[in-house]
Amino acid sequence: MISPERGTTNVQAVSKRPGVGLLFTRLAFQNLLRRPARTFMLVLAVAMATGAVFASFTVARGIESSMEQSFSRMGADLIVVPADAMVNITSALLTVQPTEALIDVKQVDEIGRIAGVARVAPQTIYRVPIMAGMPEHKANLIAFDPLRDFTVMPWLGEHLPRPMETGDILCGGRRTESVGNEIQPCMTPANIYGKLARSGVGPLDDSFFASYETVEALLKKRVGKEDEVVAHPEGVSAVLVRLAFGATPEQVRFALGRFPSIKVITGAGIVTSTRQTTTVLLAGMLGFTALMLVGSLILIGLLFSAIIAERKREVGLLRAIGARRGDIVGLLLSEACFTTTLGGLCGVLLGVVFLLGFERSLVYNLQMLRVQFIWPPVGETVLVAVACAFVSAAIGLLGALIPAWRASKEEAYSLIQGSNG
Repeated sequence: MISPERGTTNVQAVSKRPGVGLLFTRLAFQNLLRRPARTFMLVLAVAMATGAVFASFTVARGIESSMEQSFSRMGADLIVVPADAMVNITSALLTVQPTEALIDVKQVDEIGRIAGVARVAPQTIYRVPIMAGMPEHKANLIAFDPLRDFTVMPWLGEHLPRPMETGDILCGGRRTESVGNEIQPCMTPANIYGKLARSGVGPLDDSFFASYETVEALLKKRVGKEDEVVAHPEGVSAVLVRLAFGATPEQVRFALGRFPSIKVITGAGIVTSTRQTTTVLLAGMLGFTALMLVGSLILIGLLFSAIIAERKREVGLLRAIGARRGDIVGLLLSEACFTTTLGGLCGVLLGVVFLLGFERSLVYNLQMLRVQFIWPPVGETVLVAVACAFVSAAIGLLGALIPAWRASKEEAYSLIQGSNG
């Protein structure tokens, strides 16, 4: 008859040999196949939670991008212009108006540091000839910073299949030029990179737009002794301002009052308030998604607690034949990792099915109403899908860790007796 001490020693010696980890992994996989109904329900629960989080986050990002573009097309909240500039309020909040007065470029950063200001976008306007040999045929060329801009690029419609580069020009929606055409502002060849959609605002629809680097390169070319266009690196024609969340136009106008050389034009207050309200709603939606993750963690923890409580006799027998605490924890965590990883992958597929249905229903109806819905980039969506699958596996491990560790700490006889009631 073999004594318990000797049996324990033999099993522990076996457990130290290479390949024991693979043995427990196979055992965990066999345990899942032995209870297909329980495994299926656990995978389904994880898949539904993962799919809901993935689809909700993707739709929320799409709504955020769509609303950002829509509100950007409505223009800035404020526009700062020189004190003696004449401004048409109808079009002032999308782009600069023709003016020879300038704002000191140093004041742009000072305006951006004012409390309540979220973004500033400087613009400078020039009247330049756009056809070689015809200096009298001029148009507005507006220099802007694509990285800081929030009123011009949202109107970009068709464009070349590459990023915008130095030497590229955008044309307004009413211009006759097409994408890919070459024009010669200041007798220097330049490509039409893209064309803006029609906005109904004259200065935006009739002008050309280019980055400050492109305009500087173009204006270095002398047009003629009597018609030379000079760059103004020391000043800008206007600064478009977007307010931060919670800020009001009145507060920022009061703060800008310390600059005597400028004046402030205010846009429609309804645009500002609506954008800020939408920001709160989107933040609430993302917060709800985070709560879903927490709920998934709690749900999985409860499920594994119930499963491990049901399997006390099995765990006790493993302890009785010499399995160590680490072996028990590894076995239970392997089962959790298998189920939650499979559930995460199935959840991503479930989320894709939901998104396809969303695109064929609500997004299609929005397009029929000429309301554009902007999906997140494919790379970002794939990254979110991978993150959701990874997080679901991590949540499974966290949810099963505590009950698995508690079960491994109990003595074998108490687990077996507890299972027998």
